[in-house]
Amino acid sequence: MNYRPIVKRFIKMSSTIANNNGKKVTQPEWFQPKDQSNLKPKLKIYNSLTRSKNEFNTIKPNHITWYSCGPTVYDHSHMGHARNYVSTDICRRILQNYFGYNINFIQNVTDVDDKIIIAARQQYLFEEKVLKQYNEISNELIESSREWLNYYIEKNLNEFQGNVQTEFINWSNTVNAEEILKEKPKFKMYLKAAKLAHESIYNKNGALESFLNNIKDIALVSLDQQYGATVTDPKIFKKLPAYWEKRYNEDMAKLNVLPPSITTRVSEYIPDIIEFVDKIIENGYAYSATDGSVYFDTVKYEHSKHDYAKLQPWNKGDMSLIQDGEGSLSSSDGKKNPSDFALWKSSKPGEPSWGSKWGKGRPGWHIECSVMASDITGETMDIHSGGIDLCFPHHDNELAQSEAYYDNKQWVNYFMHNGHLHIQGQKMSKSLKNFITIQEALETFSSRQLRLVFAMNPWERPLDFKDSLINEIKSIESTFSKFFTNIRALNNDYRDRVYDNDEYISKRIGENEKNLYQYLAKAQDEVNEAFCDNLSSTQAIRTLLELVSKANNYIQSTARSEIRIEVLTAITNYIVKILNVLGFETRADGLGWSHDSTSSVANEEEVILPYVKLLSQFRDSVRKLAINKSDYSEILKTSDLLRSELINLNISLDDKPDGTALIKYLNNQEKQQLIEQQELKLKQQEEKEAKKKAQQEEKAKKEAERLEMMKIPPNELFKNDLYKEWDENGIPTIEANGEEVSKSMKKKLTKQYQQQEKLYQEYLKLNK
Repeated sequence: MNYRPIVKRFIKMSSTIANNNGKKVTQPEWFQPKDQSNLKPKLKIYNSLTRSKNEFNTIKPNHITWYSCGPTVYDHSHMGHARNYVSTDICRRILQNYFGYNINFIQNVTDVDDKIIIAARQQYLFEEKVLKQYNEISNELIESSREWLNYYIEKNLNEFQGNVQTEFINWSNTVNAEEILKEKPKFKMYLKAAKLAHESIYNKNGALESFLNNIKDIALVSLDQQYGATVTDPKIFKKLPAYWEKRYNEDMAKLNVLPPSITTRVSEYIPDIIEFVDKIIENGYAYSATDGSVYFDTVKYEHSKHDYAKLQPWNKGDMSLIQDGEGSLSSSDGKKNPSDFALWKSSKPGEPSWGSKWGKGRPGWHIECSVMASDITGETMDIHSGGIDLCFPHHDNELAQSEAYYDNKQWVNYFMHNGHLHIQGQKMSKSLKNFITIQEALETFSSRQLRLVFAMNPWERPLDFKDSLINEIKSIESTFSKFFTNIRALNNDYRDRVYDNDEYISKRIGENEKNLYQYLAKAQDEVNEAFCDNLSSTQAIRTLLELVSKANNYIQSTARSEIRIEVLTAITNYIVKILNVLGFETRADGLGWSHDSTSSVANEEEVILPYVKLLSQFRDSVRKLAINKSDYSEILKTSDLLRSELINLNISLDDKPDGTALIKYLNNQEKQQLIEQQELKLKQQEEKEAKKKAQQEEKAKKEAERLEMMKIPPNELFKNDLYKEWDENGIPTIEANGEEVSKSMKKKLTKQYQQQEKLYQEYLKLNK
């Protein structure tokens, strides 16, 4: 049935209705508001494929397909990982929670890789050949360790030529390491490991556990060279990545990083990878070698309708990057061109393998992401992200493989690369063992502080994690925390006045409140502009800080009775909303971010008891003072003591001009700051009292000396061995050496005599 005519008739009837007299009345014309949406800023994102900010348009309206390069799980997650995944998380949350996109976020776990194979094999061999074999530092262990050290130095420090036992340490202390580092980036790492082992082996210091830790790095190389090919159990190559994947997930949870919508593992995609490689061969862009490996033909690809190295074309001839991308277990045998890269690697003894039409082998590093991402997103995706160090060759090879498979021109529409992370100016590298783990970082900084660090730096730019930045971040955190504390205190005070004391408070706003609402609207526009400009969390937070400043100025310049809490809570709710968008954990009431959730209480009694106990002690003290009719100052001291002890329970009482207290609920950081202020104040008070006491003691000492001096008759004042003769008053005339007292000296002595005469007369009066 066609309902359209009925609907039209109903609309017409609803606008023309008969009045009580039966006369038809028509509603006045309604004017459609003008569409202003074209005035809004457009969302633009920095795209590595163009090295510029491009307007963001999705394949499917309101939906984003996003593939993020995940971790290669063979060791601790470090601060470089934190920078990559937290920055990506911030961008993801802005697109999802602010712009409202529905995001299908796919992230892989690389659990088949050269680094993983070597690490798993070496860990297994060290456990079997060393940890299970030795329960003491035996001569056999020492001898084996010397052989391992010699092999390690020969392999990694061939600049040294001499006797390892007697000459190596002196050479290691004098060698020009900085010069060698230019050609050999891992030189310092090798040198450090060799020196540590040498110290333990030849000095035999420390317990067994310490000894084994110190020789582990040099032992692994020899053990792997000698026995690596014998390690064949597939479980060995699964155990290590499974362990580190779990640890990685734990680290991400601590950093409040959203889990992926979909997680893919290389080990679960082997059949798909084989099929994908076969299709690339079929399309004419890959070839198999005699050893069973399959390589991507970069030259043929470039001479077709495709472009190779779209992200960093200037690096496509860099053999050091190409070789690093191929992995340390790879061979170049069978390659047509040096720049060709492995899609499928034939497995050697001591490596995991899967059957294929080319023989037993395993996936190349780059092919895994192409296959896993394509399985979910198809021949095109909206966003691909990862660290800037993955641009070439990894991501450029991904693009080539995928576009060769689909024979299309654009597999990824937007490539987002996070900038490098440096620590105090030094580049971090897991391969160089020069890194700070996420776990270590969280022992010094909170998860919130780390997220603030990354949010306050543009995601696509390099970041130097240095002292000046940390100090700035702590200052920003403190500004927000103090503001939230004040707003909650004012809000609680308002509720107490209205609901507990039935106080009438005007709701009418004045010019100050109107200005604040205008500042809020301006801030909302500026935050929107910031997010539209490459998801700039940095500028958004600076806008929020400016809004905090405006609100603080209003609070400080407005009498308590005239403060309108509604405008302050509106501002706070908005600030908290944006912080929540950026991934900061916030309170349900919208009045701040969450306190540290490091402790919990079992029941209501445990929560209340500390406060009740404190109030009971305060009551007892005041009651005792009242019974004893003590001075009012003692009661004030007791009140101050209560206020001090409440700080330890995260409560601050701020005196207000009307004599009442403003109650503030403190987070742990604010509590510590107040405790430190109190301790400083107490120390200053103690120093002041100590100084006053010393002055009083000095004054008393001088007074005692004066009283003793008063007892001496003036004619006895100079009767000592300094003089030989005196006149009738007792004033010296001849010194002990027989010389006559000079006129000037006699004048001084006479003056002292007269002063003593006055003192003595005062003494006589006091003792009448």
